Amino acid sequence: MNKDKKIMLLYGGISAEREISIITSKEISKSLKNMGYNIVEIDANENLLADLELHKPDIVFNGLHGTWGEDGSVQEILEKYGVPYTHSGIESSKLAMDKYKSAEIFIENGFTHPLTKLMMIEEVKDQNIFDYPYVLKPRNEGSSVGVSIIRNNEELNKYLFENKHRKEILVQQFIEGPEINVAVIGTNKTGSIEIDPKNEFYDYESKYFDAGKTKHIIPPRLESKLIEKVEGLGLDAHILLGCTGISRTEFILDKVTKQFYILELNTQPGMTPTSLVPEIANYNGISFDDLIKWMVFDATQKK
Repeated sequence: MNKDKKIMLLYGGISAEREISIITSKEISKSLKNMGYNIVEIDANENLLADLELHKPDIVFNGLHGTWGEDGSVQEILEKYGVPYTHSGIESSKLAMDKYKSAEIFIENGFTHPLTKLMMIEEVKDQNIFDYPYVLKPRNEGSSVGVSIIRNNEELNKYLFENKHRKEILVQQFIEGPEINVAVIGTNKTGSIEIDPKNEFYDYESKYFDAGKTKHIIPPRLESKLIEKVEGLGLDAHILLGCTGISRTEFILDKVTKQFYILELNTQPGMTPTSLVPEIANYNGISFDDLIKWMVFDATQKK
């Protein structure tokens, strides 16, 4: 892309993941500036269309996370304005953010997924869907916001109180085993990484604020045939949901059956210093600047 053309970097946003978007976008901004791109940075909100008309960018780098920013809403605004943008399009973004709908699609296409029940949050306490432990998670959030492993009644009551603002919740079978994340860049199964978190699982704190105590292991401590299998599954999931740009898909390897369970696909993975896709890319010889440069180029190739 001609570096004289203007890139609008969207950051912040209006979701529960605003803080993460600000952190991730600082790294993107630094990289774009290092490479000499002409950029304008916008703390995005519902006035985004007016910002687009004011600044008239040639391309938009979407550094948002969470609802509105990566669930198809911002993508609809960008397509309405008619500007190329990074990451996946409207439908792929909607599907990936909706963990219940995407799970249905994964299961229909042969993926193994934990047993999951969609419920109104006030119903959860009165129905024993699974024995302890099980997982509670929002239908539409990222960065593990609102995700907890529930092991007893006390933890359940605490979760329901802290999440009483939510209407729907996913009650999910707990699968014990190592978490493996697969990065896809374009149509290439770029690589995978094993997460050994300080906390009980790879939660919000572990992802963004406790990097020194969470181990990122590349390559995963698995047999080569299992690594090849999970990376193939990550690419299949990316293609199945119609994703473009980069994605990161989370899997759990059941420690007993040695079967990979797909958890979810993230169409706008974090780009912080501790984020997994840049780390996997770097291990495979792709620097952070090269990854950002490729994302800009990839956006310009979309119709």
